[in-house]
Amino acid sequence: MKRPTRLKCWPCLLIAMAMLTGCAGSRTSKPTYYYTLDYPPPGIAATTRLAFVLRVDRFAVTPPFDTRRMIYADKGLHRNAYAHFQWVAAPGEMLAFFLGRDLRESQAFDAVLPPDAAAPPTHVIQGWIDTFLEEDFTATGQASLTLSIILIDARETDATRRILFQQSYTAKTDCTAKTPAALAEAMSRAASSVSARLVQDIYDALGQLKKTINQTGRRP
Repeated sequence: MKRPTRLKCWPCLLIAMAMLTGCAGSRTSKPTYYYTLDYPPPGIAATTRLAFVLRVDRFAVTPPFDTRRMIYADKGLHRNAYAHFQWVAAPGEMLAFFLGRDLRESQAFDAVLPPDAAAPPTHVIQGWIDTFLEEDFTATGQASLTLSIILIDARETDATRRILFQQSYTAKTDCTAKTPAALAEAMSRAASSVSARLVQDIYDALGQLKKTINQTGRRP
């Protein structure tokens, strides 16, 4: 008596499965493209070098902008993100890096330290980003940036006297088109505008502090 021949169909099934797997593997996902900010360090009006050491901490970011996705608003409270396009780093890291670079390049301070530096600073800059997006309420859209910062005296033990000033900075710059590349270019201009004002304000505040110390022999 012959045995059943049902197993003869298995080679055909294996071949079919291999073909399906090959077809699925041949479908490549669309690559992700990354953008960064790029602008030259803005100059400031610095008459003398201040004997202070600054540290710029990473900035906090308000939701929904605490992401590497490139966010845009096209109507009302609606928020969306470009598919397959991202920032090379989170907004809080990028803006803190560029502000630190701009403070350092101004050569107006003894040193400017990164967030994880072991050396002790005399002053710390902390901040948070309120807006970081493309607003598509005009023909070509605008890059919208709002950054708030606090300048802290790290040597002061009295908590009520540690904060030297708190200020918010806003910039909106036109995009040339509603595209990720145009957003990156416009946001770079916005960041440059905010950084120029911020660096000048920090220098002016610490310059006034230095003047008071020289006149009275103590910190105010």
